[in-house]
Amino acid sequence: MKIVAIATLVAGLLAGVLGGYLWWGLPDRPKETELRDRAERLERQLNETQARAKATEKELEAERERRMQLENVLSQGKK
Repeated sequence: MKIVAIATLVAGLLAGVLGGYLWWGLPDRPKETELRDRAERLERQLNETQARAKATEKELEAERERRMQLENVLSQGKK
C-alpha cells in the first residue's frame, strides 16, 4: 500500500511539473519571438517611411523653389 501511495505521489508530481512547464514555459517563447520579430519589422518599416517622408519633403521644397523662380521670371516679363 505504501508503494502505491509513493508511486502515485511521484507520478502526480511529475505530471504537475511537466504540465506546468508545458503550460507556462513552452508557449511563451514562440509568442515572444514572434512579437519581437514583428516589432523589429514595424520599426524598420517606420524608419523607411520616415526616410521616404523626408525625401518627399525635400523634393517638395525644391519644387516650391523652382515654382517661385519661374513665377519671378514670368512676373518680370509682364512688367
